[in-house]
Amino acid sequence: MPKIKVPRKSTSIDMTAMCDVSFLLLTFFMLTSKFRPPEAVPIDLPNSRSQIKLQNVMTISVDKEGRAYFGVTETSTREALLTRMLNKHPEIKLNKDQVKAFKGLDMIGFSMAEMSGVLSLNPVQYKKFKQNGIPKDSMQCELAEWVFQARFVDPTMKVAIKGDKFSNIKAVKQVIWALTEKAGLNRFNLITTLAGSSEKTTTTSEQ
Repeated sequence: MPKIKVPRKSTSIDMTAMCDVSFLLLTFFMLTSKFRPPEAVPIDLPNSRSQIKLQNVMTISVDKEGRAYFGVTETSTREALLTRMLNKHPEIKLNKDQVKAFKGLDMIGFSMAEMSGVLSLNPVQYKKFKQNGIPKDSMQCELAEWVFQARFVDPTMKVAIKGDKFSNIKAVKQVIWALTEKAGLNRFNLITTLAGSSEKTTTTSEQ
């Protein structure tokens, strides 16, 4: 008996639903993704062979000219930190918009006396504004104040120094002096790049 051949029929798959889901996922990631903001000051890091990952860090950056910049990674701690600094400097008054502007800054490099004027700048003006660094000398060591108050807000916060490899070593020593002598900290980390790597891998060396 001859074998009955069943006629073949092409299978039709409706891809409409899958396309809808794909575009919904693409839209979701585009709207919720947060790109890494540009650094307030470019730092050319030195090399290191040790590697320690850090979280919840306050960073002190020192540029080629020896100017010091300060920032904390956690946005939630910035408002509490600013409140404590304003309590130490009652002569400085900020409105809600200025406080909101401060919370959006990853790094600051200006004195408390300049704060009101700087936080009043619009984004374009702020980008053009030349920051002269946070005072760190023995007469007016505001850098130590920022570090001390940040540690009061969150005692678990680690301290990291991010110094440019072409920076004056005296400026880095001045930062270390502010940490040890003024802020009372003897443990901190140095942010570097991993030696022998072509990528800018952030590493730290604890002191």
